[in-house]
Amino acid sequence: MKWSVFLLGGLAGAAAASYMAKKRPGMFAWATSAAGQAMTSASRKAMGAVVSRKFGGEMMSSSPKHSNAQAKDSSNSWGQIELMLNSDPGLKRQVDEIKAEAKTH
Repeated sequence: MKWSVFLLGGLAGAAAASYMAKKRPGMFAWATSAAGQAMTSASRKAMGAVVSRKFGGEMMSSSPKHSNAQAKDSSNSWGQIELMLNSDPGLKRQVDEIKAEAKTH
């Protein structure tokens, strides 16, 4: 792209923005707000893609905080899983095989 075309486009955009700001200030405010939100969204998506590519999909944020009710539900769920494993010897054997295989890899 030639610089002259780029500069001409920038000047035309500035003139249009100035005209809109004088004639319809509410619409200009809405347009600038929408453009700002679009840019923010685009930059967040770009940063997410970079982080995802760089760290293999791992998020660098801290894990979400669990409330007491969530912790209780989680412990109940693990208790149910343990009961199910203990009640079915075939299932327990499969889980033990999977765990052993995971340790070797």
